[in-house]
Amino acid sequence: MALAKKTLFIVIVCVVVLIIGIGCGLYVIPKFFRSAETSTEVQIPDPGPMIDLGQFTSTLADPEVHVVKLKVMLELSGQNVTLRLVDPGWIVKLKDETLKTLKDQRYDNIRYAEGMEKLKQDLKARLNVILPRVDGNAAIDRVFFDEFLVQ
Repeated sequence: MALAKKTLFIVIVCVVVLIIGIGCGLYVIPKFFRSAETSTEVQIPDPGPMIDLGQFTSTLADPEVHVVKLKVMLELSGQNVTLRLVDPGWIVKLKDETLKTLKDQRYDNIRYAEGMEKLKQDLKARLNVILPRVDGNAAIDRVFFDEFLVQ
């Protein structure tokens, strides 16, 4: 009889521990996954104002003939930058600097995604050098290619 009571007691304790474990799991797991989803949403900023620089076609700095054709979009740091860049003179300077940047590129450096990203960073840096800072910030946040072809 004593063995049956001990066995019953152990079974009851195991069932209680199992129920507590399941309850804790049902409480903790949704909070864990919900926080991961929330942090992903917070990391994606809204796009800023954009300027279309247009389409560019240029030969590359290779001994053999290679050509790049792309369409450049600039994401600006704010609406105040857009107001400053309304002057057509700024657009001409941006296009000129973009062409000079493309002329310095080599086919092997930009034909893959990593090289394309490096070209975007180079272009952003060179264009921010010639543009005035607005409210203490660089004028261009990001460079996007709407079209990109290298031959």
